[in-house]
Amino acid sequence: MPRFPTFRPDMMPHRFDDESSPFPDAFARAGALRVVVAMAFLIGAVPHAAVAETQGALPSGCDVGTLPGRQLETPLAVEADDPATVRAGDGRLYRQADLVAGEAMAAPALPVELRFTGLARGPDRWRRHEGHLVDAAGHWLARDLVGRGAAIVSPRLANTECLRDLFVLEARARARRIGLWARERVWSAHRPQALTARAGRFTLVSGRVLSIGETRSTLYLNFGHRWSRDFTVTVPTDQKAAFSAAGLDVASLDGAAIRVRGVVELSGGPSMKLFHPAQIERLDKDGTRR
Repeated sequence: MPRFPTFRPDMMPHRFDDESSPFPDAFARAGALRVVVAMAFLIGAVPHAAVAETQGALPSGCDVGTLPGRQLETPLAVEADDPATVRAGDGRLYRQADLVAGEAMAAPALPVELRFTGLARGPDRWRRHEGHLVDAAGHWLARDLVGRGAAIVSPRLANTECLRDLFVLEARARARRIGLWARERVWSAHRPQALTARAGRFTLVSGRVLSIGETRSTLYLNFGHRWSRDFTVTVPTDQKAAFSAAGLDVASLDGAAIRVRGVVELSGGPSMKLFHPAQIERLDKDGTRR
């Protein structure tokens, strides 16, 4: 498995960035050995106030009741360059879906049992099975990783309802600057030159949509007036219904302050392709516009 800064959309980039204001004139920076361990949720690594949520069960919104699950063979090993990936005793790799993560942190030897519920039809190109990892007590691995700042939410397979709690935990970790957030931040959509340097890397970007355009195949959220220079977000038009079903009318975001997450690409100016409704967060919850 390649190490960073080489980036794949389902892996952690070399760095993220701390949260900033979504408004153009108010941005400010806020700031290999494989570790063989029994998987657990690191009670001692999380402040007492956050223990309950960090150790919480898989949310009912994840709706996995009809999906087949399996108990992983022991012993279990965490991949050193991706703590969201576990190697089971039979050599197979299992990954907690919808996260990008940094290098594994040292963990105490705690209960070794993990149950896996798959979300993808088969393994990915790196032979990892993607889905949800839950321990014998029902604690969800994703909560632990996001809550202590070891991973960032990267929506892809799970539905939006399933991910809501993870966004709350991520925001708290970001505000406290723990884990990855000790050195990372959210980037300004209105500083395209800085975003250009992020090409190929998973990035959180916030800003105000200045205009919306649409062609037969693509909807464009423009954060500037020059496509050849400014940041643009694209959504395939055939995904608009899925976004609407999740409560997000993408075509109505003209003038809205939003935060998006995904891999920065270069097409004229920096751009980002979105395929999942949870890749967009509304920052002006009251519906205000510029």
